[in-house]
Amino acid sequence: MEGRKKKFIKELMEKPSLRRESGLYVVDGPKMCGEIPEELLEEVFVSEALLSSAEQMERLSSLLSRKGYETVTEREMKQISDTVTPQGVLALVRQKRPRGIGEILGSIEKAGRTGLLILLEGVQDPGNAGTILRSAEAAGADAVICDRGCADVYSPKAVRSTMGAVFRMPVLRLEDIFPAVDKLKQSGYEILAAHLKAKEDYDRTDLTVPCCILIGNESRGLSDRLSDCATKLIRIPMEGRTESLNASVAASVIMFEAARQRRYK
Repeated sequence: MEGRKKKFIKELMEKPSLRRESGLYVVDGPKMCGEIPEELLEEVFVSEALLSSAEQMERLSSLLSRKGYETVTEREMKQISDTVTPQGVLALVRQKRPRGIGEILGSIEKAGRTGLLILLEGVQDPGNAGTILRSAEAAGADAVICDRGCADVYSPKAVRSTMGAVFRMPVLRLEDIFPAVDKLKQSGYEILAAHLKAKEDYDRTDLTVPCCILIGNESRGLSDRLSDCATKLIRIPMEGRTESLNASVAASVIMFEAARQRRYK
């Protein structure tokens, strides 16, 4: 493997700025690599040891036949992987990035869907961000919007947490989220803030209408400015002495309530 390419892959895993600039990210391991959609796949690297495994090669036959692959030594695979024990296959993948909130709304309208969006403000743990993408896909959400303070959902840890949802869930990252929130309001969306000061329970809120759920930072919650943009504050009632839930848990609880209401509407 060329030194320049090796350096690029390592920096791609380490630098969010390079991932944003290039529009690429790294996926590691046979299971997730096997799920990469053809239109997003850029390059594949396979270790010599994996090539000797008939079982793994059969599992990856579809992936490898689409783009071909570059064979690397075990040493090189350890150098470009961020895991202690590399699994023998690594791929460069193009990010599924909408151009703006207008593109997301257009896709929802074209599909004839009742929009369900998740907006994350300052969610800093990559595991949380990735898990929210996974739950968003499972609950039937249309896209995830992130502000500039959020963890990069294309970092290696976040990608692993998505369990493949990162390939299918559109992610819009915005330097300024407020014009997008205004656009959603103008388009008839309810802006629902998960907030500790809310008086209305999430499961007594009508989530069958087009809506965007706001989820805040793990320790600080939502900023006052974004909370003030909400059309409604909602809460998840809790027993015992627990004051709040993990950001990914809270987002999942509300999204799946929306999915439940929409199923039985």
